[in-house]
Amino acid sequence: MNWKWIFEKGMFWVLILTFFIGNYFSGLELRGVNKTGGWTFDQSNHWIINGFVVFASWLFFFTGYGIIALTRRKTDLNLSIAHLVIFILTLIIGIVKDLFGIEILIISLISIIVFGLNIYRTIKTKP
Repeated sequence: MNWKWIFEKGMFWVLILTFFIGNYFSGLELRGVNKTGGWTFDQSNHWIINGFVVFASWLFFFTGYGIIALTRRKTDLNLSIAHLVIFILTLIIGIVKDLFGIEILIISLISIIVFGLNIYRTIKTKP
């Protein structure tokens, strides 16, 4: 079986599957019922900038790889594998430690750089 197509053409589905599996095991709840104020969101120990970087980057990843999958282009194999490893590392550290810690911010910034390189190499190569 040729496994290269998983990373070259199916990166969108790999990230979606990884995200849902990681989200299932995290058990992170950010909302609930506050008896004094009604519905509320838990804002304790959360960094606004870190949350924006992490979740906005995930949306960019899904959108970028989705567009690449729709246009049927191949991503760079090595960069796709590196990006998946960094994405899984982000989820594992988010589950084990705090999802809004400084470690996640640094790894997310590295992940954004790898994603940008992967998209650049994909667009640069001719179909």
